[in-house]
Amino acid sequence: MNPSATPRTIVVGVDGSTGSDEAAHAAAVAADAAGARLVVLRAFDWPVAGIAGLPDDVDGRAAAHDSSHVRLTWLVAQLARWLPAERIEARLVDGEPVASLRAAAVDAALLVVGAHGQAWHSGATLGSVTAALVRHSPGPVLVHRSRETLSGMPTGVLAGVDGGAGSAQVLAVAAREAALRRTSLHVLHTWPQLTEDAGTPVQWLLDAGATTTTEQAVVLGLVDALRLDTPGLEVEATVVVGRAGPALVHASHAAQLLVVGRPEVPAGQEVRATTRQVAHRAGCPVLVVPLSTGTDAHAAGVPEPVQA
Repeated sequence: MNPSATPRTIVVGVDGSTGSDEAAHAAAVAADAAGARLVVLRAFDWPVAGIAGLPDDVDGRAAAHDSSHVRLTWLVAQLARWLPAERIEARLVDGEPVASLRAAAVDAALLVVGAHGQAWHSGATLGSVTAALVRHSPGPVLVHRSRETLSGMPTGVLAGVDGGAGSAQVLAVAAREAALRRTSLHVLHTWPQLTEDAGTPVQWLLDAGATTTTEQAVVLGLVDALRLDTPGLEVEATVVVGRAGPALVHASHAAQLLVVGRPEVPAGQEVRATTRQVAHRAGCPVLVVPLSTGTDAHAAGVPEPVQA
């Protein structure tokens, strides 16, 4: 980053939950590594009709708003241990969380959210706010997920690529994340045996060895180019038969970070199954990079480094 330039911004969405506090910590570490500003945003969305059961003489909205402000102020004070206080901005805004965070992240280098929030269950899948932001955020989204206590020590950055347009961009981001952590990069590419749904007479006609060789050639070409651009980075490439989502979820439990691409999603449509699966079920934080198809990886926008 050019030190004379205006620092870029990382936005983190919080709601008072433990998961969002952990996401804020990750965002602060990322902002420190990138020399970026950090905006800690809490959206205050009080029901228009109020909440049934409150006494008539109690202003529940004002009390809840004050409580949110106090909690946000406390969190920002905690984050000052990882990032200078003058580079942290607290925002308590009135509005629906998804719309508020999307608006705040329009010009941001990175949006960070927890996998689960205060109003969501704590199961394996994402909360509704995070899922919506993964689908339609204007820029890259880091879905922060704390590692399970007994999952072991993570090693390396994992990148999932399909060999198509945008793969070089995903690899460029993943390589920088690996270099930042001084660790290795594992590139995983899968190819499904599509004839398996067509019945026995067709599926046995597929030469799996020939297909694997073809798939390996595509990915290894990308990896060779990456090695030239990032000398000294240890890169391992694996090509396996299977569906991408389950394979990446399985591999993510041993990784520090999983990086995947997200092609542009038309309004009203869902992201592709692989992106959705890993965002919901990965065993580590997931960095979802919106793909600039048709552009070179060096020309495409690259999010601020994520160290946490």
